[in-house]
Formats: sequence, C-alpha cells, structure tokens
Amino acid sequence: MSDNRFTLYYFHGSYYSQKALLALFEKGCQFNRKVINIHAGEQKTPEYMKMNPLGQVPLLKDGEKIVVESEKIIDYIDEEIKSGPILVPGLSTPVGKEVQRLRQFIGAIRIEITTFGLFFNPELSTSGVKVPKSYFKHLKGSSKKNVNSLEEAALKYPDLRDSYIAKAEKSRKFFADAANKELVVQCLEEIEQKCDHLEECLRKSKNTVKGDEFWLTGPDFNAADILLVVFMDRMVMLGLEGRYFCETKRPLLYDYFQRIGHRQSVQLLRTEVKKLISMFIYNKIKAAVPYVAALGLAIGLGVWFMKNKSEIINSIVKK
Repeated sequence: MSDNRFTLYYFHGSYYSQKALLALFEKGCQFNRKVINIHAGEQKTPEYMKMNPLGQVPLLKDGEKIVVESEKIIDYIDEEIKSGPILVPGLSTPVGKEVQRLRQFIGAIRIEITTFGLFFNPELSTSGVKVPKSYFKHLKGSSKKNVNSLEEAALKYPDLRDSYIAKAEKSRKFFADAANKELVVQCLEEIEQKCDHLEECLRKSKNTVKGDEFWLTGPDFNAADILLVVFMDRMVMLGLEGRYFCETKRPLLYDYFQRIGHRQSVQLLRTEVKKLISMFIYNKIKAAVPYVAALGLAIGLGVWFMKNKSEIINSIVKK
C-alpha cells in the first residue's frame, strides 16, 4: 500500500460511495482505494463488520481513525484537506446554511428504493434502465440469499450477532419495499417535486452570479453540488433523465447536467463507476471457470476416447 494518508473502502456502484469519491476528487486528494464488492458479500465479512457494524460502504480510514457514512466523510475530508474548494461553508454564513439545507433536502430522496424499485419494475423507466438484464437477474436472485447469509453469519460469529441480525432485518424490509410498485411510484413522484425546487434554486443562483459559471448555491461548487451530481447520474442510469431534467421542462437542471460533464472531478468519478460492469463481467467469468474447465475436460476426454476407442475396447476385452 502507498504512503497516502487516507484509505477509502467503497464500491463503484454504491450511490453513497460515489459521493465520497467525488468529494476526494474535488479536493485533489491522493488516497488508497479498497474496493468492497458488496455483490460478493465482502461488506459482511467479520473483518469489515468490526470496522463498521452496519456493514455499509463507504468507510474512510485516516490512520487509526475510522469515519463512516458519506456525509460525515465529506465533512471530515473538507476539514482535514486544505487544498481544493471549500465543500462545507461555515454555518455562520448564509451560503453555509443553504448548503446544509440542500444537503438534507437532497439526502431525503429515497434513492435505494428508487434504484432497486426500477430494477424490479423496469417498465417505470422513461428511456430504459442502463444496466444489463443479467445484472437485474443477479440482483433479484441475491435478495433472499443475502438475508440467509446474514442469519448464518449471526450464528457463526456470536460476537457480531446483533449487527448481523439487524442488517438481515433491514435487508429483508428493503427488498420488500423495493418490490412494492406503488411505493416506488410514490418515490418517483416525490422526486418530481424535489426537482421543481432544485430548478428554482438554480434560477436564484443564476440571478445572483455574473456569467455562466453558477452552481446550486452560487459561484462555488460545494457539498450540495456533490449530492446533486451523484443524484443526476443515478437518474440517467435509471433512464429517468427525460422525466426529471429535460431541456423543455427544467432547462436549468438540463444545462447544469451538461456543464458538470466538463468538470474533471466528475469525469474521474464516471470513469470509476464504469468499472462496475467490468467487475460484474469478470466475477461472472470467474464463477463460471470451474464449470467451463470441467466441460472442456469432458469434451477433451470424449474426443480422446473416440480417437482411441478401438484400442481401449480391445484392452478391456483382453483383460
């Protein structure tokens, strides 16, 4: 491992991991990467659960200090890293109070239910969920398996029993909610109202800033923008950009989305997120290797037998 001060434990596809990654990229901070493959259950290992009993990503390590939850990680690195923009302005300032309000406002979006709700009900997407169908199938099949593995871990590791049981109950409820189409539709309607408000925030910001370089709370990109960027990218992945920030309905959100694509930190984040599909394909191939090897061996033996059939039969007869 390098001499970098920070180590981020994260997963490319995790909405909350993406917020922490974008904050680190904005601050221009070098950090060690530790990918926790949540589809392989690495967040449920005793080693990780001891660091974070909730078994969630992201997690930031600074020496012996551990910081969990994306919003706390953003606060921590902004306070500790002096380079880059100020992501969390002081609450004694009007902009600081507005940033805090918008972080809570955007953070209240039920993003997990929305995401998995669209995976389970893809017909609710406007332009189609941009995830391979095999990924859908994998996620649907993993829900019950996930709960069972947590309950088994609770028996296997009694010192972490309470953490595993709590996570199992939360997982069971979550998947039930995500499969509830009426609840998912309700979440989508709530986002509609959220986007109306965010459009108005951008309008106010534009009116107070000279030029075209304006962000959610004014001329400076901050923690509120981090949440908005990650949220908008998630809506694009779910095929909902046409519903929430099309040019004719919400032109300022549309313009904002076009502009963030030119920001280096966002480009770095999107490059990181693209690795998710590569990881999924690699894991599928890796899991299939034993079966492919066995099939190859069987075919090879079959070919060898057909070529040497006469000799083998004669040898058996003679015996």
